[in-house]
This record gives sequence, C-alpha cells and structure tokens, in this order.
Amino acid sequence: MNADLGGKHSGALIGAALAVHREFGPGLDEADYESALCLELTARGIEHQRQVPLPLIYKGVRLDAGYRLDVVVGGNLLAELKALEVMHPVFEAQLLTHLRISQIPLGLLINFNVLMLRQGIVRRANTNPRPPVAPPATPSAVSKDDESGFDNLSREVIAAAIEVHRHLGGGLLRSAYETCLCHELQLRGLRFVRSQTGEVRYRNTTIPSAKEIPLLVENALMVTCLCAIDITPLQLACARSLLRVARRASGIVINFHAPTLAGHIRRICATSKSD
Repeated sequence: MNADLGGKHSGALIGAALAVHREFGPGLDEADYESALCLELTARGIEHQRQVPLPLIYKGVRLDAGYRLDVVVGGNLLAELKALEVMHPVFEAQLLTHLRISQIPLGLLINFNVLMLRQGIVRRANTNPRPPVAPPATPSAVSKDDESGFDNLSREVIAAAIEVHRHLGGGLLRSAYETCLCHELQLRGLRFVRSQTGEVRYRNTTIPSAKEIPLLVENALMVTCLCAIDITPLQLACARSLLRVARRASGIVINFHAPTLAGHIRRICATSKSD
C-alpha cells in the first residue's frame, strides 16, 4: 500500500475503518462492516453517503442499472468495501471504472477480511476521467476462430456488445452491461425481451419457477451477460439449461469483465451438451 494515502478525507476514512477493524477484526460480512463504518463516520462528524445511486450515462442517455456506490465521503472520496480472503485484480479495475463513471477523483478499496487492515487498503486516483476514445467497433473485433458458427443475428449482437464494452470498459456489474446492451440493441433496431420468466417443464408437467431468461433478441437468440474472471464450463452449462427452458436453438454467452471481448464470447446450442 502506498504510504501517502492522500488528503484529509482519506485519512479520516482510514481512521474510521481502523476503529471498526480493531473492534471486529476479520470474519464478518461486507454489509456488517459497511454499517459499522457508517456509524463510526457519523460519530466522528464526517460527511458521507451510503449506497449512492449511480446512473450510467451511455451515449448521452441516463440509464438506471440499479447501480450503487458503497460509501462516498465528502463528495470526493469513494470507498469500495470488501470482506474477502483473496483480492483479485478485477476489484481494482472495478474501483477505477467506478471513479471514472462517477467522476470522483480518489478511491480506496478496503478489504476488512485481513489480520492488519492497512494490508487490505488500496488507494487509486481517477487518472482517466473520460472513457478512452476508440475506433468504431465492428464484429471483426472478435477473432476469426470466435466468429465460426455465429449466424448474422449473433454477429449483430456481438457488434453491439463490443460497442458497449468500448464505452464502459471493465469492472461494472452485470446489470450495467446488460442495461447498456439493451439500449445499444434498441439503437440498432433489434427487438428484445429482458428478464422474461421461463416455463420449466418436466414429464409434460409445468413446474412453478421464478427462473428468468436473461435476454432474448428477435425472439430467437438468447444472450447471457457475465462478469467473471473467465467463462467456466459450469457457467456454460447453466446458460445451456436456460436455453432449453427458453425453447430456443442457440445463444451466446458474453463475459464483459475481460479486457477485450475477443476470446470471451461463446456460442451455445440447446441440442449440445458441450460446445
């Protein structure tokens, strides 16, 4: 951790977090630490907001993706809280993306599930306040190997997904990418239905279920958005199961957490147990 933790707000926030960690140590849930930290900030008279709504601005349009920032101190310091045994680099990327979208200049990633809290603090500055400018995305941004087996509708959806990833970068929640993808599909004139309840049937009997089909494009292609380190065989199997519930022949799985979508898009078929 950088010894220079910034100005007055970061020092005050770290002091409050240290007090919470001295009281509880590691082992609680993230929400427990967040509640205790906010109580400590209030007791110290430190201005802060908790679970701050953050609308996404995508191509000039405000979109509600149900997105929240953990704690914002003094309007210019973001605290992202974790309670994990292992911190993956994706969480730092997530913090930087949150800073860029919120236009907050400084952020702290605080992992309470450590023996010494200072070992669990990462400081990052917002050095890239605007999304990087990139050339217009096309389906060719996906490798030729990935394109094999994709039909025209799949390629159109992939082009829309690449455009979304170009604007947002990595590190957001799945709902954020899915919301922006739906908007991009609308801009491209593609019809879609989101979060449609599927009909689960077994032995010609309908089983009551709240399982939802994530995204159905042109009533033909099921799209599953992921935010994961990698697309695992289990995730593909789960998506394939939903595809059968949707009674559609094919779908695609897109991992938006990847640095680039090339190599992180998979085609699935309802009739195949392995793609």
